[in-house]
Amino acid sequence: MAEIVYGAGTSHSPLLAAPPRLWAERADQDRSNPGLYDHTGVVRHYDELAAAAGDRFADRLSMAAWERDWARCEAALDRLRADFARVAPDVVLVIGDDQRELFTASNQPAMAISAADEMSTGLLDDHDSEFLKEAAQSYLMDAEFSFKGHTELATDLVRGLTEQGIDIGWMASAPPGTGFGHAYGFPIYRFLTPDPVPVIPFMLNTYYPPNQPTPRRCFELGRALRAAAAASPVQARIAILASGGLSHFVVDEALDHRVLDAITNKDAEALCQLPAALLNSGSSEIRNWVTAAGAMEGRAVDWLEYVPIVRSPAGTGCGMGFLSWL
Repeated sequence: MAEIVYGAGTSHSPLLAAPPRLWAERADQDRSNPGLYDHTGVVRHYDELAAAAGDRFADRLSMAAWERDWARCEAALDRLRADFARVAPDVVLVIGDDQRELFTASNQPAMAISAADEMSTGLLDDHDSEFLKEAAQSYLMDAEFSFKGHTELATDLVRGLTEQGIDIGWMASAPPGTGFGHAYGFPIYRFLTPDPVPVIPFMLNTYYPPNQPTPRRCFELGRALRAAAAASPVQARIAILASGGLSHFVVDEALDHRVLDAITNKDAEALCQLPAALLNSGSSEIRNWVTAAGAMEGRAVDWLEYVPIVRSPAGTGCGMGFLSWL
């Protein structure tokens, strides 16, 4: 049978892909971002957030502070890479989200799995800035990058989920002219290259209303994925990885700690009761972590690192999370 032998979570923010000297460029882009949600789940203009914050973040916006945060994140990413090398899984199941790389509003599944034997990343062709050029390279989206899937195991997972009452979107191939996005390219680049093992992309619609799975449904999905893997006759050691999050584009440290504490304490109900009203925009990717936690239910956390990076006076940035289950 197949078995989930390892679990991890990682942020995939472009702040992890581009050095601190370029972060101010990303902060300038925040001024026109329509998806800035405050800590109550209400959309705010950048200027509103900055006025409310005052000088609260002044000591976190220096280049020295950014370099320190960057070093902590790099060390955590290196540690995750070492964990993947130590575990040496046969296949990696990446729980990520699609941000219009594959799907559009004409077809927006709540969840889907790719059973293709071979896939490729899409192109991030908005290279009008040095920051985005750096991000595209680390996302494997500066040129088409091909990676292997695992058709037989993905098929068994779909069958197993369906038998447990979870209807799942099926992808035998990507829509023409599209490719997989940063939620998949970043972990492949950072943890699995130069010779990646097969990867099964699992896509949750975390971002786009109205069919985003609830936190409870995500946790149940994780449990069901573990059972579906165990029911498969394929002999494979699986690593499951949550890609994305934590809070962004406005950093919400209270929400991030709520999630990480619940995972550490093996508190399934706390994860199921996370308020969906706070899982907006980039923070919606916390759903991917809840799903992985469901698959790893009962397993202890080996280590975690949390680095809340603030890149502007308005408190925009990303709560960077890195976690490894035993």
